Amino acid sequence: AEVEAAVRAALAEDTAAAGDVTSLATVAAGTRARAEFLAKEDGVLAGAAVVEAVCAAVDGSVQCHWAAGDGARVRRGDVLGAMEGSARSLLLVERTALNFLQRMSGVASATAAMVAAARGTRARILETRKTAPGLRAVDKWAVLIGGGSNHRIGLYDMVMIKDNHAVAAGGLTPAMVRSLAYLDARGLEVEVEVETRTLEEVREVVGFLRDV
Repeated sequence: AEVEAAVRAALAEDTAAAGDVTSLATVAAGTRARAEFLAKEDGVLAGAAVVEAVCAAVDGSVQCHWAAGDGARVRRGDVLGAMEGSARSLLLVERTALNFLQRMSGVASATAAMVAAARGTRARILETRKTAPGLRAVDKWAVLIGGGSNHRIGLYDMVMIKDNHAVAAGGLTPAMVRSLAYLDARGLEVEVEVETRTLEEVREVVGFLRDV
């Protein structure tokens, strides 16, 4: 649902009520066309499914064919896939489709590089909530495609006590006490995570957990 909403918002931003006036004015109705997706650098492909969602939202008759799927390693110059259908429809979806494909492939490629660098260790590559407004679902999806792991989705699915919360609550221990009491009172079962800045804070958290 979140991805579909992002697609609808992107298309509405690009077409408004008038549509693609240039293509409507210059391209005859009924003209058919084919467009290829070409990799401009090495990386990990991500966003093919979102491209298909963009096409479907505009014109259900547009056909997408892929030589590589999400998660595939691609090389510069590879033909990733193609779209076929009404020339007007292809011209309308072109930029929105490429925006999603380029962004998601960039995120997936960067994630894959970090995962490779951490291989052989116990480290996991996670993302944050520092995503572009309205694109959190596609950004986090791209991290998964690149081999990373999702952290919390928003403010609602995890208690994450950061320095600002600790300051406002009067310290890490009061913040943790209040968090557990809040969850218990409401019957909520979500993870509680605490960010620490010093070894002293780590010892404070460990000591609190030992006493719980």
